[in-house]
Order: sequence, then structure tokens, then C-alpha cells
Amino acid sequence: MDIFEEMVKAEKSFKAYAIVTVIKNSGAGTADVGKKMIMYADGTVVGTIGGGQFEFESMKIVKGMIAKGKGIEIITVSDIDLLVEVFEPCTTVVVVGGGNVGNSLLKTVKLLPFATILIDSRDETVIGESIGLADYFIKCTDYEEAILSDAVPEGAYFFCGACTHDYDAQALKGALQKNPAYVGMVGSRQKVAEIFSKLKEQGVSDEALNSVYTPIGLDIADGTPAEIAIAIIAEMLLVKNKGEGTNCKDLTTKFMKGC
Repeated sequence: MDIFEEMVKAEKSFKAYAIVTVIKNSGAGTADVGKKMIMYADGTVVGTIGGGQFEFESMKIVKGMIAKGKGIEIITVSDIDLLVEVFEPCTTVVVVGGGNVGNSLLKTVKLLPFATILIDSRDETVIGESIGLADYFIKCTDYEEAILSDAVPEGAYFFCGACTHDYDAQALKGALQKNPAYVGMVGSRQKVAEIFSKLKEQGVSDEALNSVYTPIGLDIADGTPAEIAIAIIAEMLLVKNKGEGTNCKDLTTKFMKGC
């Protein structure tokens, strides 16, 4: 197994995973020092650290470690020492629509250690710059279907700003089914009301629709795409970091995160 190639695949999967390496063995079995395997949260394994009951017991422990989140730990199973390195997927921003605001959003997100996925029905002749800015591009005919594909991870941050209201409705319906960390949509209050009414008719609950940030962004922009993008990112960060949106100078706590 080419461990580095598998690590790249693991990172692109947007799933939590662990790299398990044999670092000490007194000589029992086939768990040779240096053997590695990659294990995903769902129990899928690539590679081997020796096989048999030893590997089975190791997998049970590692699966629990993945569930706890990112970290590095040495564990001992059957007198064999293993280095377990758990990696979590990076924050992913899904940009639905590579138009002016979507393009500015992709540029702004580049300042952060986030992965970006662009979803659009148009090709490079129309949104070439946006496609180049995104880490991954999904060209689609049905936005809901594209978002529900395995290429889009659960728990992502979704921006819905497609080129038509129907496309935004499709995207919003799809995003709400992906256990999103955040869903925001561009649009006037009239557009929002029309799309919400349509989605209610399709069975989307009031609770789900009430979780949508729309009109999108904090009230700090002048209406230009660049400032709107910053206002959207600010709102995403507010949600991600459980902030309050208070000016740091007005906080009474002396040392506040980010201030």
C-alpha cells in the first residue's frame, strides 16, 4: 500500500479517519514494525497491521478513538504497540452558484483553511474563474441530486446563490438533508417566501426552513459582491465558533477568543 496515496484519498473523502502504525512488537504474529493501515469512521480499512484477532481488536479500539475526534495516541493491543493518528475532515464550504457573489465567496474562503466545493449547471465558458478557485467542481443538472451525492460531505457550510430561483430551491432542499452546519441563501424576502412555500408543499418542515440563514450574511456589507462575501463568511464563522457578534471592545471578559 502506498500510504501517502491513500492519505490523499482519505483527505479528499471528507471523512474522519485514522492512520494506525505498528511501532513495537516483541515478535508475536505478523504485526511487523512499520506496517500501516488507514481506517475510516464507518469501519472501512485500507492496508493491514497484521490481520487476525489482533487486528480485529485493534479496529474496535481505533473506531472509538475516531469517534472522539482528532488526536495522537499510543495504544497496546496483545503486547503490540500502535501509534494511532486520528484526522478530522477540514471545514467544507459548498458554494452553490459561481456567479458574482459565489466567485467573491470562493476568493474570501481562500484566506481560511477550509475546503471548497462549487456546484453549478454552467460550464467553464461562463464561470471559468470560479471553477479555478474551487477545490472541487461538480457540474450538475439537478442541484438537489448533486448535493445528496457522496461527493458532498455532511456537516458542511452551504451557500445557495444559484442563477435561478428553481435551482436555489433544489439546492436548499438538498442541503437541508445533509445535516448541515450552516445553510444560507441569497434573496429578497419575496424570493425566500416563494421558495419556502414551494418546499413546504414538497414536505420540508418549518423547523428545517427556520434554520436557514436568509437573507444571508451579517448586516455589515454595502451591497457589492466582495463585501457581501465577507458578510457571509462572518456569519459562517459566527455559527462555527459559537460567537455572539459583539464588538470585542464591548466585552467584559478580558481575554476573549479572537479579540
